Amino acid sequence: MSASTTTPQALEYVTTTTPQPGEWRDVCAGISWLRMPLPFALNHVNCWLLGEPGNQVLIDTGVSIPSTHTYWQQALGIHSNETTNVPETLVVTHFHPDHMGMAGWFAEAGSQLLGSQIEVELAHAIWHVEDSQYGDFYADWYHSHGLPQSTIDAVRGKGNTYRKIVGQPPSESSWTYLLEGQTVELGGEAYHVMTGRGHAPDMIMLYRERDHVLIAADQVLPNITPNVSVMPRLEDPDPLSSFLTTLEYLKQLPSDTLVLPSHGIPFRGLHTRLDFLASHHDDRLSEVLDACVGCVSAHDLFKVLFHRELDAQQMSFALGESLAHLHYLENRNQLARVTSDGAVRFQRV
Repeated sequence: MSASTTTPQALEYVTTTTPQPGEWRDVCAGISWLRMPLPFALNHVNCWLLGEPGNQVLIDTGVSIPSTHTYWQQALGIHSNETTNVPETLVVTHFHPDHMGMAGWFAEAGSQLLGSQIEVELAHAIWHVEDSQYGDFYADWYHSHGLPQSTIDAVRGKGNTYRKIVGQPPSESSWTYLLEGQTVELGGEAYHVMTGRGHAPDMIMLYRERDHVLIAADQVLPNITPNVSVMPRLEDPDPLSSFLTTLEYLKQLPSDTLVLPSHGIPFRGLHTRLDFLASHHDDRLSEVLDACVGCVSAHDLFKVLFHRELDAQQMSFALGESLAHLHYLENRNQLARVTSDGAVRFQRV
């Protein structure tokens, strides 16, 4: 994810402050907001609580680390091993650790599970990869796209980083799967299920039509651009096209829609933000095409797309995002792929 250049005046934020960890804040009718800390550069994820006690629905969980457990006990008023205060239902929007991380804990405490079948199956597939296989897979991926040997050696030794911050996902049979286009009752309100693609393959978004509220997950964020990546084990070879198509799909919603994003502050100005995100990627595609003089690797484009130092956790995101732009241009016959001795490069047609 990269920083946004949209001016703050272009969006209307519902507040200028954020909740403290473990603190709920009402954000609109029937929806409360909790901001859960994350141990990354992107330092928080927003979780949403729908409905009233006895019929409550939680959206997303944060990662599974000791501090997150402590914050959830504080937020839910749980003492010791009590489970009486957990929400009746948990919706996980997609497989990423900051959303899926504690699904197992909530399931064990009694929450019913809702999500996307594709995202749940992907969480299981990644979680069960052995450490050595996981490290070797990423090392080979890094090598084929030109990353330096020091980075390749480092990722090979890290093992399954997904499993380190995601509890074992609940069995696939314990989930009820949501489908795009259906209307579901959550917390006493009707929500229309929408699907976001590009950032994740089949991400759940929820739209409340009566007062124009969109729980947008990671599809539309106010201050950063969502990471759009070609990634190992994801089947979409052109996620940037999928992402841009979803932006157009969201334009059917009213311009006064209140957006509840997974990162950042809730805001109005959906159409403005959608236009900015599309324009941002148009600019990046032009920069990538201009940079493809001779044969270039995805790693060669880091200096074009990312104007900052990248930590180890961001390295795979950066590679995936570089490839997303390269694949988009390749699929439109503006770039051609050149493979030699296992190395993948691209050049202008």
